[in-house]
Amino acid sequence: MRIASSQLYDSGLKGIQDLQSSVARTQAEITAGKRQLTPADDPAAATLIERIQQEGARSDQYLRNIDVAERDLRQQEAQMSAVEDSMFRLRELFVAAGNAAYGSAERKSIALELDAKAAELQGLFNAQGANGEFIFGGYQGSSAPFATRPGGAVEYRGDTGQRYLQISTGVDIAVRDNGQALFDGMPAANQTFITRLGSSNTGTGNIDTGRIVDQAAYDAVYPDDIVLSFDAPLGPDSVSAYRRDRSTGLLTLVSTQAFAAGSPIRVAGAEVRVIGEPALGDEFVLQASNQQPLITTIQRMSAALNATDDSTQGKTERAAAIAEGLANLTEAESHVFSGRADLGSRLNLVDAARGEQQQNKLINEELLSKIQDLDYNEAISRLSFQTFVLEAAQKSLAKISGISLFDYL
Repeated sequence: MRIASSQLYDSGLKGIQDLQSSVARTQAEITAGKRQLTPADDPAAATLIERIQQEGARSDQYLRNIDVAERDLRQQEAQMSAVEDSMFRLRELFVAAGNAAYGSAERKSIALELDAKAAELQGLFNAQGANGEFIFGGYQGSSAPFATRPGGAVEYRGDTGQRYLQISTGVDIAVRDNGQALFDGMPAANQTFITRLGSSNTGTGNIDTGRIVDQAAYDAVYPDDIVLSFDAPLGPDSVSAYRRDRSTGLLTLVSTQAFAAGSPIRVAGAEVRVIGEPALGDEFVLQASNQQPLITTIQRMSAALNATDDSTQGKTERAAAIAEGLANLTEAESHVFSGRADLGSRLNLVDAARGEQQQNKLINEELLSKIQDLDYNEAISRLSFQTFVLEAAQKSLAKISGISLFDYL
């Protein structure tokens, strides 16, 4: 078989080009530090790499969520701890209020500190997080959740939402609790009421928190609501008190009495004050409830200390108010302590999730390294061998290209 000179040149040149491609490929691998430069190099490995990278991206997102969850939960825990500290002082004040040796001046001093504690707690309930959102507002993080009505009553104006974050596959954790559940929704020691304004009121009247002055008398109408209606039964400065059946809405007249803004209105064992100027037809509701907000408990104790004197009736009424206040404070303490314990459980879950995601991330990184990372020792040895073969091929072709028939003539 005769081989032409052109065949020798073509064959040698192709071999050199292939060797140059191999050297360039190895150099590119060393530069990138990867064995697969394009998915076409190893489609199966490329598919597995993409899957591992997606899993790693999920772990990174979970870890970011975990950081946010821990931040929010620790912010809540700090506020709850401050609330607990305030409640310890509240108990001291409630007990001191029952000191028989105290006179009106001492009781008013305690009432002033109670008012300050109520304002302090409202500030804690309206705490803002690092991002400026109100922590205990539910989904409504842009406005303060606890607001004071002109009558002095503090009401919750957030919603009942609870914010969640996903910290692992199939695991969502509550990172924000609403203030209604934490500080308003605590069980009352006795049957009680919450004051509300009528939805269609047009005047400037407002109602305070109110208090129970005769538990037995109030229990006799519970669970019906009491509606104060300014329907002018005795003229413009009078008010009607109705008992409203909770199931049928039927109103039954309980009493009619004269009204003076800021003066106590007593009906069915309850006492409230309406300030401002109610318009004709305005209503104020004493809504029956088996829950009593913490701030309401404080305000009612302060009101009892200010309203009662050293008469026999005053002492009896004050003793009942102190006993009820202590019982409600005990319920509030249990409720808040339980809420903080729940926060601790969630923080433990966050710590466990972080450890799990960090372990998953480490496993993914190790697996990804085994699949795509370059073995530099092997690559450098391969490059040296390829370079040696390339140089030999180049020298061989150069020698062959120099051969001529005239060299033998």
